[in-house]
Amino acid sequence: MSPDRPHAAELAAVRESLAALGYPWQAAETRMSRLPADWRAARLGVPAPTEAEIAEREVQADGMAAAARSALGQQVSAMTAPSASLPPAFDLRDVDGRSYLTPIRDQGGCGSCVAFGTLAAIESTASYTRGAPGLSLNLSEAHLYHVHAKARGYTCASGSWPDDLFADCVNTGVTFEDYFPYSDTGSGSLAADWPNRLAKAVGLIDLTGNPPAVKQHIYSYGAVVACFVVYDDFFHYRSGVYKHTTDDVAGGHCVALVGWDDKLGCWIGKNSWGTGWGDGGYFKIAYGDSFIEDYPGSRPTVFGCTSVTLRAWLPAQRTLRLFATAHDANGWAYLENYGWAHLGGGPHTTSNKLAELAHARGSGRPVSPFIDGTELRSVLVSD
Repeated sequence: MSPDRPHAAELAAVRESLAALGYPWQAAETRMSRLPADWRAARLGVPAPTEAEIAEREVQADGMAAAARSALGQQVSAMTAPSASLPPAFDLRDVDGRSYLTPIRDQGGCGSCVAFGTLAAIESTASYTRGAPGLSLNLSEAHLYHVHAKARGYTCASGSWPDDLFADCVNTGVTFEDYFPYSDTGSGSLAADWPNRLAKAVGLIDLTGNPPAVKQHIYSYGAVVACFVVYDDFFHYRSGVYKHTTDDVAGGHCVALVGWDDKLGCWIGKNSWGTGWGDGGYFKIAYGDSFIEDYPGSRPTVFGCTSVTLRAWLPAQRTLRLFATAHDANGWAYLENYGWAHLGGGPHTTSNKLAELAHARGSGRPVSPFIDGTELRSVLVSD
């Protein structure tokens, strides 16, 4: 073994264990496996469970796996769901050929994974519930972690919990990435006008320990955030359905769950370690493995929301449809990358907006909308 590749022996041991199990997943040299143990731990971000807490949950894996499989065919009532019952497989990266996920990101050397997992879920929900994959919402992990989490006493070294950070997204909201770009050092500053470029989560739901409810939520509203125990072999994951081959715990971590596959018996996860780890940043993990449905300890760790409100100017886009009733104050516009928005401001301004949007639509000119909750407050017509 080369002295500058100390991870090679560790990777070889993982592959040997996988061979004995029939290769349920593939291990390879990744950007994470090349890091020393303390640097790997810095890229987690959920307080590690105690040995006693893990022991209390050791028998839950089979039950969680059985519950996940039992959800097949369950009725779904949400209007935003693609069908009226849960299918055997679902992936938010490909819903009738459209993706409702934002790009893979990299938390760097800060234990800010909860911020990344939480915002991945919120970004997905914002586009999925609107049927608008082009929304391309990019929220600020720096705002959520270096401002909100910091105010709670969390640091890069301490990590955090999703119930706290999701609550901040509900109560205060999070600005967009361009108003506070992420750095793992916490450098930079929050733009003074951030309250006018803001997303808020609505309808927070605790899904901890309930795999059928997790599936219902993903299918109805979008991705969820979930925490799990990271074992040392996870850093070497490349593809396949992950099942831990060692009991050596590196710590706790948080990701977004974006789908499932009953045939393979797994969840599909979106990580925050860049595209140089896993399957382009994504991974599959067996139902019940690593306590991903119910993290050891007393805190709830799996959450989703049912909608997301925005207050912001959005990029220029086409007006695809207009709707108005005889009552002049009830006008609606369907924007290409947002969905339906109510024309707010009273009868006079509603008439003006309808005329402006109709002209823009007829002439093929995009509009830049200012959205405030469900209201389209202002529009700028592009030249």
